[in-house]
Amino acid sequence: MFIKSIILTLTVNLILVNMAVANELSFTISGLKKGDGSSKVYVQLFKGEKSYQKGLSYSSSIVNVTSQDIVISFNNLELGDYAVRYFHDLNNNGKMDVNLFGAPIEGYGFSNDEKPNYGPVKFNKAKFSIDNNQTNTNNSNVIYGD
Repeated sequence: MFIKSIILTLTVNLILVNMAVANELSFTISGLKKGDGSSKVYVQLFKGEKSYQKGLSYSSSIVNVTSQDIVISFNNLELGDYAVRYFHDLNNNGKMDVNLFGAPIEGYGFSNDEKPNYGPVKFNKAKFSIDNNQTNTNNSNVIYGD
């Protein structure tokens, strides 16, 4: 009886570990300028609406732009609702540059290829769900303000 209990516990733990590490996101950004590696894309992944509204990312990545299309992967994700936002730092100053009116002049975008309407895209428009044992894909075409 004791050995059966240990085997059952180990089996359940292995299943849970496999489920936790199997959840992935593959996020493609298309239409980037200057694919020569001299600029970067700053990508933020948010879990839940509150973290999105507060700007507290669950995970983030900085990617050198080497082509017009790049793919960013996030692994070992918990189940839940997520959203992505990013900007293309063309001049490598570490921030998104804006014009006198506060509108971005460098490239940016959101998950689900959502387009802003007088301000950032709302979480409910950009959100997607991570489910058990799946590789989720999401795409976005970069928006430039020039």
